[in-house]
Amino acid sequence: MKRLKISQYIETTGKQKKPIKFIISKILIRLKCSHVFSFKYKHHYLKFFPTFLSRILWVDHDYDHSGSKTEDFIWNYLEDGNIFVDVGANIGTTTLEASNKIGKGGKIYSFEANPKIFNFLKKNIMFNKSKNINIFNCAIGSESKRVFFSDVFADESNSVQNEESELMVEMKTLDEIIPNDLKINLMKIDVLGYEKFVLLGAKKILNNITCIHFPAIAHFYKKYDYSYEQIFRYLRDYGFLICIINNNGFLEELPDEFKPEIGDYIAIKSGSEFLKYSKCKLL
Repeated sequence: MKRLKISQYIETTGKQKKPIKFIISKILIRLKCSHVFSFKYKHHYLKFFPTFLSRILWVDHDYDHSGSKTEDFIWNYLEDGNIFVDVGANIGTTTLEASNKIGKGGKIYSFEANPKIFNFLKKNIMFNKSKNINIFNCAIGSESKRVFFSDVFADESNSVQNEESELMVEMKTLDEIIPNDLKINLMKIDVLGYEKFVLLGAKKILNNITCIHFPAIAHFYKKYDYSYEQIFRYLRDYGFLICIINNNGFLEELPDEFKPEIGDYIAIKSGSEFLKYSKCKLL
């Protein structure tokens, strides 16, 4: 068994773009001293906390992780003074990108359910001295209650659990936290399949949201017994167009019969907003 683990470790290390730094990162986490290191990532700084996302970005700042294109979209879409909502903030890569783009006149509502990851998010915000971010340590769903939540090293994989787990967290709705008359320029949702329930708890504020960025991953939706078609239909009922960013970097509306593959999707209010951003390069 030990030989198997060693061989797997050697194989994993050999696949790394920066194997020496990868080994050092493992040692720093094992010694519980990784947090003394920090690094520049895109337009902000991050502390090297003992999480999977922190580690891979410390090892390779250019690593193309699942949220890297989301961060680029946020930077290109948002403008000074905008309002941004981040549901599933993790350690803060999207929250901090948005914070630097919207400036002092903007405002962010940032949500992270896992208490340990929330603490890292809070410290990253403090490290960047960001003053335009409101953070909330709770899950977001369709009703207020306590729910089971995962707590794994691969922080991008934590989510609401259908079965009993060691960690329980508070769940709230966006409608009870965010002022219902607030104009929101962009909301990002990344909650590993729980997107439907986030939207069901946002019925009052959806009319005031211009754009929503979210993933469509069928097997995540199956975990909670629904399909991507339900999300698309729900958003279209609120006047959103379902779009992707095409290969040229521009917004492109999808036909009703489109069946998504794994990827990021953008819901944007029809009319002038779509016309504006379909002519702006977003990636």
